[in-house]
Amino acid sequence: MAEFTLHVRLDADRAETTDGDGLLSPYVEDHQTVALGSDRVEGARPGVVVPEPSSLEIDDIETFAEVYTGLRTEPAVHDISLWGPSSERFPVPVQHYALQQIQQPRLYEYHALGDTVTLVVADSEMAAEQVQREVPDAALGYSDAPF
Repeated sequence: MAEFTLHVRLDADRAETTDGDGLLSPYVEDHQTVALGSDRVEGARPGVVVPEPSSLEIDDIETFAEVYTGLRTEPAVHDISLWGPSSERFPVPVQHYALQQIQQPRLYEYHALGDTVTLVVADSEMAAEQVQREVPDAALGYSDAPF
């Protein structure tokens, strides 16, 4: 088990291949705390494919944030799940303006991902789901809309 896991799904129209090694292996090679994972995510949606391998196991928040930021800007990536069956910690990306909506902020660790988004890291899936309920849907993740 890893502290954090990332699971990617690819845009079928933009992905040159469904081989996840080309996309994920550079992160493994660049970071000692990153390994290819064995978890799989569902991808049974039109236009979305799940590469093989499709997940990374990451053992520290700094590297997790760097890998997540890098993958989310890859043109072939459709979406990224931030936890799975082997996760020990559960990050939720939240727009900075909505952080005050979290009712018990001391329960979480925070890691800024730039000027607009912070990872709110929970120690349980239930606590992460609580953050998702407390924060408005529009404030979860990244938004390209101006404020």
